[in-house]
Amino acid sequence: MTLPNIIEAKRITLYALQKPSFDMSEKLFHEINSSRERLKEWLPWVDTIQCAEDEYSRYLIELCQTRWNAGIGFAYAIFLRNAVQILGCIEIFNISWNDKSGEIGYWLSNTAEGYGYMTEAVNALDTTAFSAELESVVIKTDKKNLRSCHVAERCGYVLEEIIHNDTWDKFHQCFRDTAIWRKYSPTRRNSLHLLLAP
Repeated sequence: MTLPNIIEAKRITLYALQKPSFDMSEKLFHEINSSRERLKEWLPWVDTIQCAEDEYSRYLIELCQTRWNAGIGFAYAIFLRNAVQILGCIEIFNISWNDKSGEIGYWLSNTAEGYGYMTEAVNALDTTAFSAELESVVIKTDKKNLRSCHVAERCGYVLEEIIHNDTWDKFHQCFRDTAIWRKYSPTRRNSLHLLLAP
């Protein structure tokens, strides 16, 4: 199974990163670099991207294209509709078609924060994934990353678990706690509701 190359939402469009181009890597790198200090506080991979060539080879080729071709991950650049401005990226990965599950990760540039764009992007992507027969999607956030936690909440994800001292945070020089949020497809939610009904 696969997901579409373009996903439309009210104010944004998600464009697949299935076929990498160096032009796209330059645009993505510009947004990462301009937001580097904020992003690296929560995303350990940011420091591995030091130039557009890193973005192209390490992310677009090694991850995006490989995962897409294998059907286990689908990454998208987030654009304003009818505009050339990139707002960030969103991806559904760790997909198991047997378990009908996946995980969503995302980031936004500094200039795109605070407008609800990521809420739109997550809703658009998980709706598409559920239409492709996934039944469960998780979002993993640092417990202290309140903006990311609020996105999950606004999109209807339920806090399922907090794993304490989960990973070493190089930025803060401490162990961090990971919050795991989960959302079920409408079909799965209806089935669970019937099972739990008195």
